[in-house]
Amino acid sequence: MNEILLQAQRRQPGRSAARAMRRQSVVPGIFYFHGEEPIAVAAHELALRPLIRTSESHLVRMRLDDGVEKTCILKDISFDPITDRPVHFDLQGVAADEAIAVEVPVNLVGQAIGQRDGGIVEALLHKIEIECLPLDLPDHINVDISNLGIGESIHVSDLTLEKGRILTHGDVAVVAVAAPRTESDAASGPAEPEVITKGKEKA
Repeated sequence: MNEILLQAQRRQPGRSAARAMRRQSVVPGIFYFHGEEPIAVAAHELALRPLIRTSESHLVRMRLDDGVEKTCILKDISFDPITDRPVHFDLQGVAADEAIAVEVPVNLVGQAIGQRDGGIVEALLHKIEIECLPLDLPDHINVDISNLGIGESIHVSDLTLEKGRILTHGDVAVVAVAAPRTESDAASGPAEPEVITKGKEKA
């Protein structure tokens, strides 16, 4: 589990104030936690980069300009559809003894057997929702694809989590190895590969 320090400041709510901040590359946000009043906050766009340009999960230690610190997770972030710059973010407060639901990135490990035969590895699920205590939050979930042959796949139900539990439905496919496309396949257009769960018989 990684922790990122986010320097932030309290802000005045309102659309006009938010627009003025964005012109200065400052992104408005909100911090919320059950039993507490929400706090309107803001952070410089550069300070947010470690949170949004990453392939790992993080706990966030937000330090406000008045010295107050909050432990939280990045729950949501909105981007401008044209510039792709962040325009708003949501931080959810966490307590050490309370489980949280959070999406964790999938990290594929190894080279599938099927690749040696020309198969194509298809990552079908990039994040898995889990529930765990904040201090048990993993950076990512490793998925070993070394034994996958052509036509085989790994589902969420095949994964294990050392601490906490997986919330994503077990039938969801995480990764599959598709058969190599032939010239005739290319001429007829894209086709859906047959997906067979590794180690399980289909009913």
